[in-house]
Amino acid sequence: MGSPGGKPFVLFCAGEDSGDILGEPLVRETVAAGLDACGAGGSRMQGAGLKPLVNFEHLPVSGFGDVLASCGTLRKDLDVLRSALRDENCLALLAIDYPGFNMKLVRLAKLLGKPVLYVAPPQIWAWKQGRAKQLRGIPLAVFFDFEADAYRKHGCDARLMLHPLASARLPVRRPARGEVLLLPGSRHAQAARNIRAFLKPALDAACRIDVECGKVTVLAARESLQVSFTEIVRNQLAQSACRVKVEVAPAGVEERLERYSQAALALVCPGTATLEVSLSGIPMVICTKPDLLTYAMGKMLVRTGDFGLPNLVMGKDVFEEIILPPMMRAGAGIGVCEKLASACRRAVEKDMDGVAQSVQAVLARGQTSRELMLEFLGKLVERKAH
Repeated sequence: MGSPGGKPFVLFCAGEDSGDILGEPLVRETVAAGLDACGAGGSRMQGAGLKPLVNFEHLPVSGFGDVLASCGTLRKDLDVLRSALRDENCLALLAIDYPGFNMKLVRLAKLLGKPVLYVAPPQIWAWKQGRAKQLRGIPLAVFFDFEADAYRKHGCDARLMLHPLASARLPVRRPARGEVLLLPGSRHAQAARNIRAFLKPALDAACRIDVECGKVTVLAARESLQVSFTEIVRNQLAQSACRVKVEVAPAGVEERLERYSQAALALVCPGTATLEVSLSGIPMVICTKPDLLTYAMGKMLVRTGDFGLPNLVMGKDVFEEIILPPMMRAGAGIGVCEKLASACRRAVEKDMDGVAQSVQAVLARGQTSRELMLEFLGKLVERKAH
């Protein structure tokens, strides 16, 4: 299965919302160059011209346990992408994050002799350093110096790419009443665990900020998650559910930053959302509740102390980080609630605007997405000419 129009195409693979954001300008440059863009991507990439070959809603899963539960559907989608990569009209692979699929596609592309560009490759600085050997000889676009250094130590061609948040307009921080934002993640199973674990502590923290108006807003990464999140809230809280809203996060980066800046505190699943919240000027706690298998494997294999991107890029613990054990006992959420309340108290004294500016300065280095794609597509044209 290749391009529906039978034209030369670049195969894209992004399997989650953060990858969809990164892939949007890359797809646009590919289409502008007169090539088709086909593969896996969400609404943003499809809006830029991607022709989908698989259902994006199947793909956002993480953790060993969650992947096992969806392995049948995922295997079929991977087979579709492999078939497209073998198509004679497929000129190259553009992989974006999502190593569960993309490392397999990279291996196949190498066997087929097709060029590869990998944007946001696996986090070898945290675990599975052996993956670096498989990525030698292909260009890797990373966002942070510590990522580039980790790959270069293994002989990889890693170059810095300007982060999409580098040029975002920072919102003006305004006095906020007692709203706590809950950003549980874009992968359904993980987000469901996070909502169930953190709703009540977040409500308690909101009340500590403002007894009269304390409330929690759950932000869904896309519309398809809003209905299931609303059902979880109703089942979890019953009578208290009226104090919890479920909204779809704004699509635009600056609109999201503005929405975040209106809150008093955010409880955020690790990932790109933590960078966005750090740029919005509000305090947050970075937290998640992994599945049992991921938690056990992480205890054995993860090689880094911090897992929140703002802390990693700043090189210090600016925001608190919490990983809840999967088999959390009843009442264990009290500790989380105390951390949230402490984060609120410290926010009065902390210069959050200074943090936002410092984080954004770190992001403002490297090639733009346009420069990166022009270089990559230029090489494809040269290759085709020969």
